[in-house]
Amino acid sequence: MDEYSEELVNLAFMALDHAIDSVVSSGADLVPFVIRESGGQRDLQRYLVDGQLEAGVAAARQSVTEAPLPDRVALAWDGFITSSEGRQEAVFVESYEHGTPAGFIMAQRYQRAGFLKKKRESVGNPALVQKDTAPLF
Repeated sequence: MDEYSEELVNLAFMALDHAIDSVVSSGADLVPFVIRESGGQRDLQRYLVDGQLEAGVAAARQSVTEAPLPDRVALAWDGFITSSEGRQEAVFVESYEHGTPAGFIMAQRYQRAGFLKKKRESVGNPALVQKDTAPLF
């Protein structure tokens, strides 16, 4: 990930850590969120539209295009990833830095655990899912 700034990579990992910690500690699906970083300050905002997570992701994605534009942004959501181990639940973080040609998406898998499958636990290590994503703004 040498093509991305250290600040952007740090923001992406911080957002991914926050996302997986939220899922594990709450035992619930992740409410989509955006972390904006400007001038060394970070701001986190969650997006839940009419109780629908998909609509929350769309609202979060739309929000990053509105002024003022941040220096860096990380957009997090809950979803599924397919690997050699099959389809698994995961949290995703798409990160982008203003003025760069592309961003990237990372994911952290998790699984339901416990007698009633109410608990959730992290599985494996974070993974780079996609490089060179279209700019978020």
